[in-house]
Amino acid sequence: MRFLFSIISFFFCSMLNGQIINYFIHEGDTINVIDKDSLKQGVWREFYGNGKMKSETVFKNNKKQGLEISWFNNNGCIKQETYYNNGQLEGPVTYYSRNGKKELTENFKSGVKEGLEIAYHTNGRIKAEGNFKKGNLDGVYKVYEKHGKFSFESRTTIGAVDFDPDISDTIDNGIFKVLNRNPKWKKNIIVTDLTSSMYPYAKQLNTWLKLFFMKDTAQQYFVFFNDGDSKKDADKKIGATGGIYLCKAKSCDDLVNVMKLTIKRGEGGDTPENVVEAILTGLKKVRKPDNIILIADNWARVRDINLISRVKIPVRVILCGVFEGMEINIDYLNIAYKTKGSIHTIEQDISELINQSAGKKFNINGFDYIIKNGSIKAN
Repeated sequence: MRFLFSIISFFFCSMLNGQIINYFIHEGDTINVIDKDSLKQGVWREFYGNGKMKSETVFKNNKKQGLEISWFNNNGCIKQETYYNNGQLEGPVTYYSRNGKKELTENFKSGVKEGLEIAYHTNGRIKAEGNFKKGNLDGVYKVYEKHGKFSFESRTTIGAVDFDPDISDTIDNGIFKVLNRNPKWKKNIIVTDLTSSMYPYAKQLNTWLKLFFMKDTAQQYFVFFNDGDSKKDADKKIGATGGIYLCKAKSCDDLVNVMKLTIKRGEGGDTPENVVEAILTGLKKVRKPDNIILIADNWARVRDINLISRVKIPVRVILCGVFEGMEINIDYLNIAYKTKGSIHTIEQDISELINQSAGKKFNINGFDYIIKNGSIKAN
């Protein structure tokens, strides 16, 4: 393996007016400058161990400024484009798949999500769109089928979060239905996404708690996460984003109070979420659980998917807002596959992922996938 020093021509430590300035020369360009005040300046580049470019960012007085680009390691395609102003997200953030297709575009103003967000199907058509105001979804997400036909509208996050359980009507409660279908899940860590897109499903979780607390949850741990406690997106680090709250089930009201605290301390921010970090936090507390039940939002990407190899317990992923014929987020398919777990929606349990053969196409919910290089990929 070649390291960064093998692709950098020279490293200099120069004395200017008695002050040390560090920088690199790479292919004739001066990069990674640290000035006399120990502040990052100009173009900064990171490289993978094989010498390929990982990211390029411009700094001004230690704050990101302008366009930041990151690349995939395997093929050199752009992974993400992000714009900054004085260290804060400002303008569009665009995510791409490994084959170069646009997956998601979101917009920011002064570090807070503001304006239109659009997700795309693999064929380039719009998958979903919604408008954000001060970090929250303003209105509804409009969801479309792969060939452009309007499918349905989903979720609003403006206003107070409704936690009041509805124990008289569980027909449309996906969390209740999945957990009720799988009564053999015992000694679990229940990890729940409580970022803004999941607010409407807090009511579903509380309904299940009210109905089954004494029977199913008294000996279980709960982990709630909000992706950073309103931390600036530029400060979020893989595996150390924060905004994670763990509690043992003592009473239903105690759990709801922790849920409310998690929501209160987290607001807005970028779309990718610290799902695996939350799982690993729970595993540090609970010795040898049988399962991890992950209650998550199908739309959000997983910020720390590369950490999933550290999880050695099956993850049972309950995806909220997923109905028959909808495409399932590839990150959650891989979390289930790589941990020998399963995917669950309001309508079905998908437990055969680990039995799929590498290189052979298979279909889930009307979409084709294939396993390559140890991961599930859209086909």
